[in-house]
Amino acid sequence: AGFTDTTATAVDCLAMFGITKGTTATTYSPDDSVPRWAMALYITRAHAPAGGTLGAGVDQGFTDISGKSAEIQLAINQIAELGITVGKTATTFAPDDNVTREEMAMFIERLLALTAPGPNGNSDDALTTNISGDGATYNYTDIDSGVTYEGHNAIVELYHLGVTDSATAATSYSP
Repeated sequence: AGFTDTTATAVDCLAMFGITKGTTATTYSPDDSVPRWAMALYITRAHAPAGGTLGAGVDQGFTDISGKSAEIQLAINQIAELGITVGKTATTFAPDDNVTREEMAMFIERLLALTAPGPNGNSDDALTTNISGDGATYNYTDIDSGVTYEGHNAIVELYHLGVTDSATAATSYSP
């Protein structure tokens, strides 16, 4: 991808599919926090390559996104249309807040629930599913309290998909 601050193949893949553009033309900033507006862009950019269709981005009533670019406003409204977010409240998205790891898990899990399994949303295997965890088996000791019911389930589902292999420690998710 041409980023000078990471050589991760996963980042190159995200750039190849247009999911990330980096923080500049030559930097990805892998250690930076992710604001909620950026997560909205990642989700909308990932949805199409995964075989999904985005809505028109009709205004969802968030009063705190008007200062953002048209691209960001569109992405936030599109993920709300899809049910991937309900915002922080009915009228606020909090675009400049950093997305927590719990929120990130819920965003990704909701996206996967809308995405058909297989390359580009196609699979010949009728038994293929996106979400396959049993809900009871996981390593994390820090998701049983202080985490929403939905957040807990999303974290466990992503654990079973192998998405959270690089969590903060073997037994900590740090929601």
